[in-house]
Amino acid sequence: MNFTPNETQGAAPRLTPSGPVEEIVGKELIAYDIASDGNWFSMSFSCVNGKQGSLRLPTECLEGLIMTLPRMMTKALSARYGDDSLRLVYPAETVRIEGSRDPNTFILTLATPDGFAVSFSLSGQQLDALSAEAL
Repeated sequence: MNFTPNETQGAAPRLTPSGPVEEIVGKELIAYDIASDGNWFSMSFSCVNGKQGSLRLPTECLEGLIMTLPRMMTKALSARYGDDSLRLVYPAETVRIEGSRDPNTFILTLATPDGFAVSFSLSGQQLDALSAEAL
């Protein structure tokens, strides 16, 4: 299947199919799986038509998903409630700051009680600014 970019001014780029496509409408995410070699992942879901579906992608697509999903959620909340200030917010249970191989870079990891964790690299200057804001 070929895809062509379709950009609307002020909107995020979208891919538009260049031929007929069957739309699969998911209802609920059921599970995910990682291939034993780590090269693929899949997400299984139930569909509104009662069947099950699965999406299988190369692992390289995970970074794109990770970077895109929060933005998608913010846009969905804004569209649903008409409020651009809304965010999906989770309570942080642990905050961990570690050094890295680069002595000028630190790793800040935030984790929720249910195991979701995200890490950011920070310069010493950014870490100092974060500390100053907390005071």
